[in-house]
Amino acid sequence: MRILITGHKGYIGSYLANRLQKKYNVTGYDILDGQDLCSMDFPDKFDLIIHLAGKSGVRDSVGDPKSFWQNNVVASRRLFDRYSDTRILYASSSSAYEPDLNPYAASKYCVEEAAARHPNTLGMRFHTVYSHQPRKGMFLQKYFDNELEYVTNHYRDFIHIEDLCDGIDLCINTNYTGIIDIGTGNPIKISDLLDLPIKMHTPDERQWTCANMEKIKRLGFKPKHNLKYMLANRQKDNIVVLYDKTE
Repeated sequence: MRILITGHKGYIGSYLANRLQKKYNVTGYDILDGQDLCSMDFPDKFDLIIHLAGKSGVRDSVGDPKSFWQNNVVASRRLFDRYSDTRILYASSSSAYEPDLNPYAASKYCVEEAAARHPNTLGMRFHTVYSHQPRKGMFLQKYFDNELEYVTNHYRDFIHIEDLCDGIDLCINTNYTGIIDIGTGNPIKISDLLDLPIKMHTPDERQWTCANMEKIKRLGFKPKHNLKYMLANRQKDNIVVLYDKTE
């Protein structure tokens, strides 16, 4: 199977590409290679496209909504139109459940609306992705680097990047269309993780995220990693990830 991964040098894309190239013929497009989905030509044919390219981040989107529209909505719409006869799995977000809260959420919701005009697409609503090497600027990176000044009282459905890629891998071999959540179904209250001052007023962010596990469980999906175990077993120069055998 010949697979195109857009954003293959990003946080999720690089991990997924390394994994899938062991069993598939994988091609990657990435802005870091000068391949701008808003303007580049798409000459090749593929059996499957996994579209991960785009901008993320609630706070960044509030400051620069135009770039989120361009890089998420316009780029995705162009890709969908070019490969209208190709199976496409694309990255959406749990933020799309409340698209009125911020430009990032709105852009992901609009991507889903654009994809709905094409019959063989599946939007994967990723929840809060983490790993022992977290994405720059996110909660865990700031915690690991002692940069956190406060926590919030939000509940987040944290999913380890390995579990997320397990979910994507399962989606490759299904004929699901529409939308599917990829998370754990077990939200964690952020203020319970660390003993820091709590910031209560965060109007642009969702209070609660929890993946609807119905569809992904039908595919045999079961997360192996647990954030609380990872944090509890983190050592100064070594990070140990334990598996939660009870969930």
